[in-house]
Amino acid sequence: MRNEHIPVEVEVKIPVHGLADTIKRLEQCGFCLAGTCREEDVYYNSAHYDLREHDKALRIRRVTDLDTGNTRAEFNCKGPKPDQISVSRTELEMRLETQEILERILEELTFLPVPYTVRKTRFTYTRGRITAAVDQVEGLGDYLELEIIGQGEKQRPACLKEIEAVMKEMGYEQKDTIRISYLSMLQKKESSKKTGHIFENSQKEQSGEIL
Repeated sequence: MRNEHIPVEVEVKIPVHGLADTIKRLEQCGFCLAGTCREEDVYYNSAHYDLREHDKALRIRRVTDLDTGNTRAEFNCKGPKPDQISVSRTELEMRLETQEILERILEELTFLPVPYTVRKTRFTYTRGRITAAVDQVEGLGDYLELEIIGQGEKQRPACLKEIEAVMKEMGYEQKDTIRISYLSMLQKKESSKKTGHIFENSQKEQSGEIL
């Protein structure tokens, strides 16, 4: 089948309070620091193909390695979330040699940047095939993402089960996770400012994602 071998990003996201405690839990579970970087994510959408309606995402990410100072750019296309538990989705990714050319191509196709840019510092830890990202997100706070890249949709249940076992090791439960993206959190936070409501990144804030 066409999607049988497309990489699937199997992931859960957990709001955390205190980077030091989260990193300590990871290290106690055998995770090792793989690197630290600064990421800036610009998302795109179009009036003629609204990615929100299809639960998809189109993104250019600029990454700066804080250990070496090297920078790179990546182009990502993410498919719909297939379950109500995780933030898993198919993901196509490529390294960009010239970011500006792709930006011009997207503009010609009427895919324009959305008004919110996600900026974060990411501490990446690994254990076997599991990647743990501890994120400090500007304007949103601290989060832990646990991820496995599976080869095809058939591997998703086994990958999710492996991640859930790590969550249990660290003292987390499914109820601690959220499914809303950083981009949608920023949008909701801005909307809350305009309406005077208090923004919460809890389970009840997960409807109406923009990407």
